Amino acid sequence: MTVIRTDRFLLGVGLMTMLLALVVVLQIGGGRETPVAKQGTLELADFSWTSHTIIPLDGEWEFYPEQLLSPQQIHLTHIKPIMMQVPGNWDEAVINQGYPMSGKGYGTYRLIVRNVPQGEQLAIAKRYVRFADAMYLDGQLMSRSGLPGTSAGSYKPRNEPYTIYFHTEQAELEIVLQVANFDFRSGGIYNSIELGYASQIEKRTMIQSGLELFIMGIVVIFGLLFFYLYLRLHRDRIQLLYALFFLGFAVIVVTNGERLLLQLAPGIPFEFAFKMKYAAVYGVSVVVSMITWKLAPGLGQTIRRWLQLPSVLLALYVVLILISPFRVYSSIQEGMYSVNLLSYAVAFAVILHHYVMKKYESKSRAQLQLLITCIWLMLVNYVLGILVTWYPVSQILLNCTTLVILSVFAVLLIYQYVRAYDAMQRLTQQLQLSDKVKDEFLLLTSHELNSPLHSIIHLSRSLLGTSLRRTNETEIRSKLQLIRNTSYRMSNLVNDLIDMSRFRDGNMKIGVGTVDLVSCLSLVTEVLGFLATGKGIVMVRRLEPEARYVMADESRLLQVLYNLVYHMIGQHSHRELVFECERHQERVRIMLRFEAHTEQITPLGTEERPDLESMYNGSAGLSVAAELVSMMGGQLSVNDAAESIQIELPSAEVAGMENVIETAVSQEKLGEDLSGLPSGNASAAILIATTDLVDMEHLNTLLSTEGFQVSFADSDMEVQSLLASGKLPDLVIVDAMLPAVTGYEVCKQIRLEFSQVDLPVLFINMRSTPADIEACIKAGGNDFITRPLDAGEILVRVHTLLGMKRLVKEAANNEMAFLRSQIKPHFLYNALGTIMSLCFTDGPRAGELLGSFSRYLRILFHLDNSEELIPLSKEMELIQAYVEIEQERFGSRLQVKLDVDRSLYSCKVMPLLIEPLVENAIRHGVSKKIDGGTVRLYIQKYENRVQVVVEDDGVGMSPEQAASILDRSHTEQGIGLQNVQRRLKHLNGQAPVIQSEQGHGTKITFEFPYQ
Repeated sequence: MTVIRTDRFLLGVGLMTMLLALVVVLQIGGGRETPVAKQGTLELADFSWTSHTIIPLDGEWEFYPEQLLSPQQIHLTHIKPIMMQVPGNWDEAVINQGYPMSGKGYGTYRLIVRNVPQGEQLAIAKRYVRFADAMYLDGQLMSRSGLPGTSAGSYKPRNEPYTIYFHTEQAELEIVLQVANFDFRSGGIYNSIELGYASQIEKRTMIQSGLELFIMGIVVIFGLLFFYLYLRLHRDRIQLLYALFFLGFAVIVVTNGERLLLQLAPGIPFEFAFKMKYAAVYGVSVVVSMITWKLAPGLGQTIRRWLQLPSVLLALYVVLILISPFRVYSSIQEGMYSVNLLSYAVAFAVILHHYVMKKYESKSRAQLQLLITCIWLMLVNYVLGILVTWYPVSQILLNCTTLVILSVFAVLLIYQYVRAYDAMQRLTQQLQLSDKVKDEFLLLTSHELNSPLHSIIHLSRSLLGTSLRRTNETEIRSKLQLIRNTSYRMSNLVNDLIDMSRFRDGNMKIGVGTVDLVSCLSLVTEVLGFLATGKGIVMVRRLEPEARYVMADESRLLQVLYNLVYHMIGQHSHRELVFECERHQERVRIMLRFEAHTEQITPLGTEERPDLESMYNGSAGLSVAAELVSMMGGQLSVNDAAESIQIELPSAEVAGMENVIETAVSQEKLGEDLSGLPSGNASAAILIATTDLVDMEHLNTLLSTEGFQVSFADSDMEVQSLLASGKLPDLVIVDAMLPAVTGYEVCKQIRLEFSQVDLPVLFINMRSTPADIEACIKAGGNDFITRPLDAGEILVRVHTLLGMKRLVKEAANNEMAFLRSQIKPHFLYNALGTIMSLCFTDGPRAGELLGSFSRYLRILFHLDNSEELIPLSKEMELIQAYVEIEQERFGSRLQVKLDVDRSLYSCKVMPLLIEPLVENAIRHGVSKKIDGGTVRLYIQKYENRVQVVVEDDGVGMSPEQAASILDRSHTEQGIGLQNVQRRLKHLNGQAPVIQSEQGHGTKITFEFPYQ
């Protein structure tokens, strides 16, 4: 027995269709309650007027074909009119000569209405007359639309509805209507002309116009909204189609019905208005078809092309409308009505097919139902629009259908966006969850990945940096073995991470077979033996003969054992790790333990998996191990203190196995003794301040191999002690995470005594965020590296800092040598000038001066330009030689007094630092005074500094001259003071102090460190 399931939705659509059809049939074929005009006269004597009555002036009107007659001309003419049915086309009429009248032409309609209410305000409403008309009432022109004419050139089409209002004084009305049409293939009065009380007609017109304005406002808002969404949402084509649909629908509303466009814009051309109207009517159909095909794909290409044919024809017709005049495209308009109707029918059929076949695609059933309702209403609305033009169907019914269309469409769009929003929320939650899982996963595994990776890098670097002459084959093989085992362990870790992803996806595959535990445990102890030896752990295997074989996946069991042993070794040191295998009935128990414990063990089966990671302190390897053991039909358990781990697996029956007790002790060494590392060539000394033993070992091996002298400090006090010992390192590497006092504070203490050039500081940071970098720079650091430490990066940064320090120092020394080279010619010019002047006046005295000058040159030439500091005694010899020459020149006018502590003669001073000041005091102070004067030089020690004062009682300077004397642009007193200023700033960061008073002399004071 076949059960037919009735779809309530389709049943509802069918019932609504039949109900609408019944309403339309009743409106078209129902009995008339109003009288009909006969032989050009409408008799209302037997009609009962009420306040709600609007009478259609339908029936037989007098018609004068090919005549445009005024009421007066009609009364005088002898032309016999014919009877024309209104509403109707005149091309069905026969003119006087017996020939049918053409659709394009002109004529005059006349109707007499008798027994109308007297003394009342009445109105006549005209809606649709093709395409120009003028209405006369009782002989007076009341209104017109366009300009009727007897030729295409003399008439102007408009087709605008209007209402005339009048006050009746008599019981009979004469209505004359001139009509002309030279554009459409048929002409005449297409809709009923209505007579009624002015208040009722005005009320109906206002309701109709207001309803159309309301609908237009809604659809325009929708259209602009979707156009905005199209521009904002990555140019989604469906949003553009929605926008075109609503904007086109708005044009349809304002160009039909009351034709508000023509009323609101009376100056708009007829051609433009009707191009808008018909382009919108047929363009909206094309857009509806495109929306349908986009929302309901899936039909075959051949069927799809045939079904899209009506839409293609409509699109071509829209193009024709836009490029041709009204009389051209209107000639095939009635045929396009059928194509347009077919287009809606095809769209409805396609959506209905998808619904019946349950091809919902990405849409829900309710969404497809709303879409079917929209297209069904569009189809109904289009049919009603045609019927309203040709038959007495209520315009309000058409407008109500339009409102329902908009309402259903709005519900559809709201439903779509609610679904989209819900989907977005679900995706957002999934992404947040995935992001959280990813962060936890990365946090869980980053350390486990970094540790073996950097172990390989460090071992490789150590092996590459070791001289082959000092390394035997055993040592090389030992290190290569370490690299191999570490790489093997890292490969297993990567496999663990891949397996965790497979567990989540549910596609992990296990192949169970017989596995020999002896071979498995032997391989595990060999691979992980170097780790055990490094932590002082001895691995011992004890297996019962009947517990040697288990049912498991061999590769997965090895993976489990690697993970468990690695975890156990990581938790303890200097102990004995025992592997015990025992059989209990049909199960084999594998125990990994350090000592016998009696704590309650916790099974890690299916029930406990959610807490697995917390129990294992975030170990990815143990998580994978528990999952793998469970998939092999076993169970993994761990005690609360993590002192032992137990695995239970199904046993396998294989004969012949004796007790095995074997101790596997790895012979590999974890690292070399630091004392055995090469000491290098002592090219640079590096101080490392850290408490991390791993970093100390790694940095010592790396930097010692490169030839650096490495020393260590584990506190700020030890750093200060090493710096105060006098053996200043070339570079300091500071761990930012030093205990007690942070590395930043240590760097700040260093910067109190040493600049970034004198002693560079390299920070070791845990992170490299902008905040960490800023803290490093503010503390006075030169550079930073982050953990995990990379050997290549360390060497690059160390060499860079040391190279920059060397280059800055060389640049400063070269600048000092250049400044001193500028001073020497200056002395020579002055001395030779003095001797030359004496040669012409006093030859013997000139010879004495030459002797003093030769002594001066001998001292000067013994100064090395590259020598940074000289004893003060050499500087004093130079000053005395120069003073002797100047005293010979100026005689009694020059007095020089030297007050110098001779115990300071051994202290170090920059060459030519004091002599230029003495020279300036003589040449620019005393010598310019007529009576001469005295120059005094004081050199005394104050605590750890040496004070130098050069004073004269010469002409002195004004405050302005004293302020600008050290300006580079000031060259009046030569380059001596400027050079001294720059060299003093390089030495101790201070400039000389100048005190001067015009007419009383000048005093220059400066200090430098005693050394």
